[in-house]
Amino acid sequence: MTALEDMLDILAARHAAIVAAYDLGTQPAQQEAIGREALERLGLSPAAAALDGTQGPSARLALDVAVWAWVEKQAALLFDFSADGGSYKRSQLAESATRMRRLAEDRAAAAGLVGFGWPAVEMGCLALEDCGDEVGYAGI
Repeated sequence: MTALEDMLDILAARHAAIVAAYDLGTQPAQQEAIGREALERLGLSPAAAALDGTQGPSARLALDVAVWAWVEKQAALLFDFSADGGSYKRSQLAESATRMRRLAEDRAAAAGLVGFGWPAVEMGCLALEDCGDEVGYAGI
């Protein structure tokens, strides 16, 4: 068994509703693309040996991000429309997928996975002023 096969098993179990809703069971190439993206974010080769017990939690978190990013891409082209007196807000799916992806990224970052958090930017020090122990950009 390979790391990719493990990811596909996790995908089928952990995200069964998404697999069913998007009929991913009949689209092995799409499933593999999601699994590969998650493994790449972890710095693991898809052809590597099966995931061990210590990699499981990280693999699940990375897969959550990859799945919701994939759903977000699928929903990006949907549009709102009105017909027969009804209003259909299909963009809500894209908004929900974006929220879920961000939540998954936050969880991955909180778990200490590299590359999932937002970079910290210090906004309190202007370029030309003394910032306590550090000198602003003018001192570089």
